[in-house]
Amino acid sequence: MKHHLTLLVTVIALLAGFTSQAHAADLSVVKARMSERLGQVVALKQDGSFGENNLGYLTARKELSAKHAKLLAAENADRKTVYVAIAAKTKSSATTVGKARAKSIRSTAPKGTWVQLASGKWKQM
Repeated sequence: MKHHLTLLVTVIALLAGFTSQAHAADLSVVKARMSERLGQVVALKQDGSFGENNLGYLTARKELSAKHAKLLAAENADRKTVYVAIAAKTKSSATTVGKARAKSIRSTAPKGTWVQLASGKWKQM
């Protein structure tokens, strides 16, 4: 849980640096949605329903209910928005940002979390 709070603070700090008020307002909404979902996402990663893939997105590790599939899709859509915004600011690509985020998640994932290694192989931490 501590890692997820660190992630949230990092995302908030990155989002705070954008100068466009309209863009910042959009990202503020994304940040709020991600924050609201955080507890559910953590719980679903802990029970093995979700895993963190090597591109910085969630992947279903079990058959999901419609509610959980919708949650996964919403989280991934918001992650993509954040990655695109960070990429624009750093003159990178969303794919590069996502891969870097995946590497960070792998290095700090709590025990029991499923993560996909850069090679594509899945490992439970």
